[in-house]
Amino acid sequence: MQPNNDYYAVFATLEANEGHEDALKKALLTVVEPSRAETTCLEYRLHQDSENPAQFIIYEIWENQASHQQQFEKPYIKKLATEIPKLLLKPYQVTFAKEL
Repeated sequence: MQPNNDYYAVFATLEANEGHEDALKKALLTVVEPSRAETTCLEYRLHQDSENPAQFIIYEIWENQASHQQQFEKPYIKKLATEIPKLLLKPYQVTFAKEL
């Protein structure tokens, strides 16, 4: 299968403050299904680190960068953005990539 370089991949890593692991997990889970339901979302997966349960990784594939940016206008993402800052140990890290 040939890679499609038009797709837009996003890798986000978030780490919870001590004692806030479950709250962060719950907040992140609320956006999984709505994100997957977006017509321009090709894949959306939430992972929890096996060795560090405070760390979460979100893997997303979007049709393109513009479709990913449009997600930030969705009510479920806006709600998440207000909830998670107090739950995070540090600012989350995001990597944007294209498949080779």
